[in-house]
Amino acid sequence: MKRLFYFIAAATLTGCGETSPKQPGGDTTATVRSVTETVPLKRADVKKTAVASHSEKIANPLNDWKFAVQVFETENTFRYLMKIEYEEMREQDTLKIPNLGFEPRVEIRKGDEPQTCIIGFLDKEDKFREYKKVSARNNNLKITTLRHYAVYQKS
Repeated sequence: MKRLFYFIAAATLTGCGETSPKQPGGDTTATVRSVTETVPLKRADVKKTAVASHSEKIANPLNDWKFAVQVFETENTFRYLMKIEYEEMREQDTLKIPNLGFEPRVEIRKGDEPQTCIIGFLDKEDKFREYKKVSARNNNLKITTLRHYAVYQKS
């Protein structure tokens, strides 16, 4: 039994001694460029008009009310300002888009229910990624995060 213990201990210690695989000669350094370094964090020119918007009228015989969501650029490249209007309420919130290595493209799409919309962004393959849902019902505005996104770098 002692011999078996010594054999396993010796095999484990010799196997764990190698910390990195040996490579044949040559330059083994690799240049890794971070995805997050390709787009500046500050915008040089901030658009004053909305980059994305959605609006629909609210059926009301007395008032000209609407449900509207607009997304505006800020000086920070990956942060946007959302302006939301429902009946007489006017609210603001921020929207943070992940840095995918290119200029973000925000879109707003109509939701499945009345007075709802989905705010998201297009990835590098132009696929719409749902991010937040804005809804208005019974005199309440609600912003729901549908999905969370993060960018990581393999090393």
